[in-house]
Amino acid sequence: LNNVSTLILELPHRELGGKLTPWDDILKMKQHLAEHQVAFHCDGARMFEASAGYQQSLAELAEPFDSVYVSFYKGLGGLSGAMLMGNADFCQQARVWLRRFGGNLFTLMPYAVSAWGGYQNHWKKLLDVPNGENNGSCKRGTSDRFPKNLTFTEKKLKLAGIVEALVGDIDQKEKRYATKIACFEPKIPQVNMVHLYLRPTVDDCNRARNIIEKRRGVCVFHRIRSLDRLDSAYREGYRSMIEITMGQANGMIPDE
Repeated sequence: LNNVSTLILELPHRELGGKLTPWDDILKMKQHLAEHQVAFHCDGARMFEASAGYQQSLAELAEPFDSVYVSFYKGLGGLSGAMLMGNADFCQQARVWLRRFGGNLFTLMPYAVSAWGGYQNHWKKLLDVPNGENNGSCKRGTSDRFPKNLTFTEKKLKLAGIVEALVGDIDQKEKRYATKIACFEPKIPQVNMVHLYLRPTVDDCNRARNIIEKRRGVCVFHRIRSLDRLDSAYREGYRSMIEITMGQANGMIPDE
């Protein structure tokens, strides 16, 4: 670590299907980096999702790191923008580099307003509900006209239930199907995101999607990407991947 100034850790790991680094490992990393005077930065673009995954408050999740980045437009649904946090000296230097890189917009008001609205609607107000917990898990009533926002914990559990049902249904109908056609990574979603790996090519998947949409009137996916030959899943015979995220809209679709 002699030539290393900073270690950056993404939580959750998007390219790994939303996996979370084990918390004990993060604490060990913090101690080791402190001993070698290496800064510890968290790429927390999906910090709110990670909080639900670890079942920890945002403050507890941020504590091991020297600096934290949080996105306003991902889980919070803001127009754009993000926040970089650290000690006073770090933030002062960051402001200089922000200006050097052309980040000094004439006004941040639209982004600030939408970020604040997203924070209130997708996090703060949900925590203020009686019996709510810091991890965003709470029970609320719903209205057909004005459905309540799902917490990040509820989104994660909803996705995990769907993955479990799909895998179980596949295994019961045809045991070979799950291994020959598709697999989820991770097998149990750790946040409200998971990757679905498919053996057919992107073109084959798109053709199958179009047939289903024509027959059923339902589009089962919008974005799919080809796997790189260097990807470990490619070596296992998979050729395409779909990133599935459980949000407010698809989260309100009944499981039935």
